[in-house]
Amino acid sequence: MRTHEEIKQLLEKILAFAKPHTAQIHYSWDNSLATRFGENAITQNMSGESENVRIEIFNGLRKGSMVTNNLDNESMKKMIEIAVKMSKDAPEDPELMEILGQQEYPDTPKSFFDDVIQLTPEQVANDAKVVVEGAKAKGYKASGLFEVSANISAIANTKGLFCIEDSTNVSYSTTVHGPMGSGKGFANHSSYADLDIRKVADMALTNAEMAQNPADIEPEDYTVIFEPAAVAEMLGFLIWNMRARDADEGTTVFAGKLGQKMVSDKVNISVVIDDPEIPPAKFGEDGLPIKALPIFENGVLKNLRYDRFWAKNTGNEPVASIFPLAMKGEEQSVDDLVKKCKKGLLVKNLWYIRYVDRRELLLTGMTRDGVFLVEDGKIVGPVKNLRWNESPIVFLSNIVAMSRPERVDSNAKIPGIMSEGFTFSSKSESL
Repeated sequence: MRTHEEIKQLLEKILAFAKPHTAQIHYSWDNSLATRFGENAITQNMSGESENVRIEIFNGLRKGSMVTNNLDNESMKKMIEIAVKMSKDAPEDPELMEILGQQEYPDTPKSFFDDVIQLTPEQVANDAKVVVEGAKAKGYKASGLFEVSANISAIANTKGLFCIEDSTNVSYSTTVHGPMGSGKGFANHSSYADLDIRKVADMALTNAEMAQNPADIEPEDYTVIFEPAAVAEMLGFLIWNMRARDADEGTTVFAGKLGQKMVSDKVNISVVIDDPEIPPAKFGEDGLPIKALPIFENGVLKNLRYDRFWAKNTGNEPVASIFPLAMKGEEQSVDDLVKKCKKGLLVKNLWYIRYVDRRELLLTGMTRDGVFLVEDGKIVGPVKNLRWNESPIVFLSNIVAMSRPERVDSNAKIPGIMSEGFTFSSKSESL
């Protein structure tokens, strides 16, 4: 792994090779380790380290680009030569943007932790054993994935721009299957020290026990209590459709909605850059600095994502990234939401989500890893999985209450949500 200064020197050298052309260099280094297990045994170990640069040569509205992992001088010069030729032969791109000059980048929380890159396959295997041994003791079967990654990204160009960032991530997800139901446990952190292996294992084992022998239930509209992981699955489809250009061209549910109230006034979602639980990347497209940005305020749509071209075309500010996202919640737990529910369903997770109507953002999917009937503030028991048809807009419009937000992955900190009138359309025999 190179130091930041060594990476800067490497990119400056490549830019010198590219003179007199207009050039931009993207650098990437990745180191990863992963262990997959199933049927209570490790089934796959993977590890790898990669380093590459992408060389971009600009010629008016034309661009040539080459990627290589051979970083010796001769290879760099050869890649530049090819990219220069490509920039002359390529068709003009009317949406190609000029490279940026040097930018100012915000101070952001620490995102790179040495304890992640120091993890060994033996340590990962020992961590996997915790849930496996618990599953064996109950006659259940555990499967899952433990992933560790480290990344360094940098951009430099002939206008003087240089930006660099690094990050680590450790993710542990496991599903425990009993004869008539399953339960999931997961955690995702920037630092290994923050990962509680026993808590993840206990979550999966407890959920699996609770999910056994589910009762049949009729599909209809229910009040639902979505745990944060399930909420994140719904919000993902909402956020992916928030390109300003698509809205301006009338192809998404956000067309003509900027500045209008779209969801419950309880909904406050923002891009945050100062939360140490979800440290952001410092930059996005072409080295554009990330900024804090409100997305929804009290249910009102405040911003969409403008890429550099569409921002220039419409006279708006470009948005480097709409991640990481934080959604405000309320000072209570998911258990407290259950206590407030007269009748409804507690949903642990969602999967197999697809579009029914992309323009209206109507989705279909299934529940997974435990659905539980709630009556008079108590969990009565597990029920069989159901297929649902619903829009995140409707889900967020019908909010009754929320829990405290928690990190669900490196890009999101989300609360659990209780929402009324959620449409379940049919039964599912999946366990």
